[in-house]
Amino acid sequence: MVFSASIQQHIKICVTFFFLYSLAAKLSHSVEIVGMPLRFYDLTLPIVTALLILYHRRALPTLALFALYSFYHYPLFDFLSIAAQLSSALICVTLYFFATGKRGRVSFGRSRLSAQRICWLIFLNSFTFTVLYQWLLLKFHFISASDENIFSVITLINIQWMLTSCITGVPFCYLLFRACYKPSWFLSYLRQLKDLIVNGPHAISQLVWAMLLIAIMYCMITTRNDILIFTDYSIVLLLPLMLWGSIRLGHALINPLWVFMLILLGYYTDNYISIKNEFTVEHYIGHLALASSMIAIFSLTIVLVGVLATRILNYIKHLKRVSLSEPHTGLPNLQALKKDLIQYPNAGLCTVQCPELNSLTQAHGIAFRFEFVKAVVAYLTPLLKGYDNIYYSPGYGIFLRLDNMNESLIDSYYKAMTSFRFSWGEMELGLNFGLSWMRYDNNIPNLSYIVGQLNASTFVSLQNGKPENLNMNEAGDSAVNPAVIRHLLQQSIDQKSFVLLAQPIVSTSSSDRYQEILIRINAGNNNLLFPNTFLPLAEEAGLLAEVDMTVIEQTFRFMHSLGQSQGDSRFSINLTPQSLIKSDFLDRLFTLFNTWSIRPERIIFEIIESDIIDNLNAANVLRELRNLGCKIAIDDFGTGASSYSRLKNLEADILKIDGSFVRNIVSEKFDHFIVMSFCEAAKFKNLEVVAEFVESEEIKQMLITMGVGWLQGYHTGKPVAIESLRK
Repeated sequence: MVFSASIQQHIKICVTFFFLYSLAAKLSHSVEIVGMPLRFYDLTLPIVTALLILYHRRALPTLALFALYSFYHYPLFDFLSIAAQLSSALICVTLYFFATGKRGRVSFGRSRLSAQRICWLIFLNSFTFTVLYQWLLLKFHFISASDENIFSVITLINIQWMLTSCITGVPFCYLLFRACYKPSWFLSYLRQLKDLIVNGPHAISQLVWAMLLIAIMYCMITTRNDILIFTDYSIVLLLPLMLWGSIRLGHALINPLWVFMLILLGYYTDNYISIKNEFTVEHYIGHLALASSMIAIFSLTIVLVGVLATRILNYIKHLKRVSLSEPHTGLPNLQALKKDLIQYPNAGLCTVQCPELNSLTQAHGIAFRFEFVKAVVAYLTPLLKGYDNIYYSPGYGIFLRLDNMNESLIDSYYKAMTSFRFSWGEMELGLNFGLSWMRYDNNIPNLSYIVGQLNASTFVSLQNGKPENLNMNEAGDSAVNPAVIRHLLQQSIDQKSFVLLAQPIVSTSSSDRYQEILIRINAGNNNLLFPNTFLPLAEEAGLLAEVDMTVIEQTFRFMHSLGQSQGDSRFSINLTPQSLIKSDFLDRLFTLFNTWSIRPERIIFEIIESDIIDNLNAANVLRELRNLGCKIAIDDFGTGASSYSRLKNLEADILKIDGSFVRNIVSEKFDHFIVMSFCEAAKFKNLEVVAEFVESEEIKQMLITMGVGWLQGYHTGKPVAIESLRK
């Protein structure tokens, strides 16, 4: 059976070669000038070369049979040409494969093999054949002894035309052989040509280009030598047109077209270079030499540009594919989702997020995350219907674009995800997911904002244990986009434009008072953003320390503007624990003290009780601030997890009791005793006590009775713009 299949294959190769060679011989054109054969565009040598490239050793029986057939069937003159072709092709293809190896059999149009192919299959092949053929003609006396100088102008013309034939003919003949060998490959090639045309330049541009080519070729093959455009002058006009085609349409389409045009140019040579009474033989040969050199150079340029253009086009396609996919998983990314939402405007979006994945990635490595995502996608893919698709963006989770979205469909996906298990090594994990969904509206211009909102909704879904429906129309008109808040926060830091308010903290035993600095952000239209709105974003962005330094500088600048008139006024500034662990905090603070000539005794820093203040660096910073002359207040005391144990070791000057204990001090006995215990602890540590949230005279009097030295609240003074203190 194997032997029979091999015989059938050799028969197929033989029949295909004999047919294509006879067709190439009929399409070739040659003349005899002053006793010397002159060959124009000739595909016979490319046919032999292409056969050897594709089939390599399997082509040898076919070529041997062809040589034997030619010896008995063709005249000696023609047989010498065939012998030169076979010899030249065998030598050059052998050297070519010696230089390239097995990869030399790949399709033409690969730029990496262009130099090897030009060297061995074109230049050496053309030169070897031409010289060998004319040497054989000389030896067998088909040319006279007076023409022994085979390196003549006619030889140059033959070499140039053969260069042209090999440059374009070898890829074309390779295409023909491969189409016969594997029709399915040829169908994919035709689809490639269709894509080049459909996805190429505008249809009008292609039509104009084709009409110009047809017009020039008509002028070339029409005999009217009295008009310049009907002569070999028009060859020059072909170059820019073919270069445009090579760049915009690529090698795969332009090379076969150029082969067809070269066959016409070779066959109708006498029409654009006429040998008549007004032309001598020398003039005719000179024109032929010039025309053949231009055509050879044009062909080489067109082929190389086409190959490079194809490589660039393929690279651009690759970049487009890469830009639309997440590199680690190969899944479509958010850019692909944005593109698909244009094509499917009524689709719904569904987001699947697993917050636990972050900690598991830290424990098992980054490969865990991507293998997990691939497993989830493989699990969900069978549930997709129609043109639904899955997308992935690191940090935002997995997105599903569903064309027919409804609550029952979302519930089915949610139930499916609760049954999902991920295997990693010997572990099998069932992870909790949050799932949010919405019906997409193309009127929403910012997809990234939608993605962020969907991602946030997955955490709500995780808490509630059910899919979360995100309705963008439910947001109130006064809601501020987090992205806008982040922008305003950065702007306030960069321009040092926080809105500063001052709320008095008054003494219960004298007329002394100092001001606590409160901050807001101007959101425009007389709207102010409060700290609980923008400080969480500042913490997430790592900007709390920058907010502190900005507020300190703005406060110092205001204090400096007061001059000597209020030189003893004191201000209390909130300091986040994140500032205390900054290595350059003290240096920057000392610089501000010196720049604005502020005495440290006028400043009180309020520190929020947190675990960070137990940090060694933070404790050293607080000690340096006290040594400098500043006072330290512990803000919101009582809300921490271990307030008393921390108070035992913390060096401070003022204790501020959180307002949640003061608010109900009159009606709640427990709060009353808590505040009393705080006061006793403060007295033991020699700390001054400030009570927040003093909202009534009754609360004020009770606090005075307890021995609280300082009061802060709406009853003792509301926050006012800091500029009003000048009055």
